[in-house]
Amino acid sequence: MPLKGEEGAVNKRDPVGRVAMTLLGQNIPAVGPKFTNRERALRMALYYIKTVDDIIGPPCCGSSGYSVGFIKNKDGSGTLFFKGKEKTLDTRCCFDELLLKRFQKVYKKGIFILTCFFEDGDKLECLALTEGLGVVIYGPCLPG
Repeated sequence: MPLKGEEGAVNKRDPVGRVAMTLLGQNIPAVGPKFTNRERALRMALYYIKTVDDIIGPPCCGSSGYSVGFIKNKDGSGTLFFKGKEKTLDTRCCFDELLLKRFQKVYKKGIFILTCFFEDGDKLECLALTEGLGVVIYGPCLPG
């Protein structure tokens, strides 16, 4: 089911393909899919925010608990997921083996940001940095 919007809506069942990672602040990894269409990147970032908010629930009710990890694929890559008690967000962010190793190496503080990236030629824009769109995730990340 496509996210609401005009042409270029993001279908949440489609694989997103390429994934990017950058380090923000004091080496906090920001990871997520790369898009060549800025509107699609914005829509997916908003979808991540809303879905994670739905999984965790309102702050007044206490945290429902969640886990974050990688589902190991046959080719050695790993797909990032975010799981609550009743709902799971399959980010469809497929980390190849090299990016997965790089992520695990910098994921030492137990925090990362799930966001999206916009790629325009040789420029890569991290929406967590430029638009403030991303989900800050604390806790251990289960290995693939």
